[in-house]
Amino acid sequence: MKALITGIRGFVGGHLARLLLARGDEIAGLDFDDKDFDIEIDSDKLKVFKGDLRDEVVVSKALTQFKPDYVFHLAAQSSVKLSFENPFETFSVNLIGTLVLLETISKLDFPVKTLIISSSEVYGRLKPEECPVTEDHPMHPINPYAVSKASVDLLARQYHEAYQLPVYIARAFSHSGPGQKTVAVLSDWAFQMSKIELGLAPPTLKVGNIKVQRDYTDVRDVVGAYLDIVEKGKPGTPYNVCSAKGYKLSDLLEKYKEIIKMDFEVISDKSRQRPIDIPILIGSCERLKTDTGWEPKIPIETTLTDSLRFWHDHLVQEI
Repeated sequence: MKALITGIRGFVGGHLARLLLARGDEIAGLDFDDKDFDIEIDSDKLKVFKGDLRDEVVVSKALTQFKPDYVFHLAAQSSVKLSFENPFETFSVNLIGTLVLLETISKLDFPVKTLIISSSEVYGRLKPEECPVTEDHPMHPINPYAVSKASVDLLARQYHEAYQLPVYIARAFSHSGPGQKTVAVLSDWAFQMSKIELGLAPPTLKVGNIKVQRDYTDVRDVVGAYLDIVEKGKPGTPYNVCSAKGYKLSDLLEKYKEIIKMDFEVISDKSRQRPIDIPILIGSCERLKTDTGWEPKIPIETTLTDSLRFWHDHLVQEI
């Protein structure tokens, strides 16, 4: 199989590339940056096209030169907090970038299976009795990132129905693991705790809203789901990628404390809070399980431990 990954040098892109390379697949990437991968990967085995996803010339070059069987569209502005700070860039990257990609693919003279990444944020505020939420629940996004992803979700289905393109849709719930940026809460905590452990910061942990409840899946399970969707799923059909388990952030903080075995003060930081938040977001993955046989395998404790180890090792190298 030949696979093109947009945003290949990002957190999820690196893990997906690693999975596909282990299978012996031929991989290429499209990324606006030429930075190193955040996780260890044999980058000599893949080709990366550098450029902006919103540039049709760049996208067309990558597709026509590499001629992939599959496209995994991971490139995005994926931070809810940053979407409030810069909604114009969020919509430009997420919606226009996806539009350029799908429009370019629609003009190709060879078939390409394409996975579009939507988000659990499209469901908006849910009541506890509405969880675990299924894909049939109406979309009601309440932040700029969620609105951009709801638009991408609809755009993917439109291109499937209008042009019969094999476009697949993954509604990704919260995921974490080694290599994630500190803009994500669990990785931010692992980074802060690692600095405390190494004596690089005082014993205080800054947190945002820890009362919310989220459905977390390990990134290594998530990329496995993405692969299963394009190989066994139904085009034009959204799939929740989730664990179907809800975790309060406060409970995950306690799990971190058990792993690190260190005392520190927890301080509420307003800069880490969103203008509007979703109290509970737990998904059903029954459709994904039924259609593909996928199910999450990595426990949350392993995810947290590996994230701590990643940041500990990263900081040690910088000392």
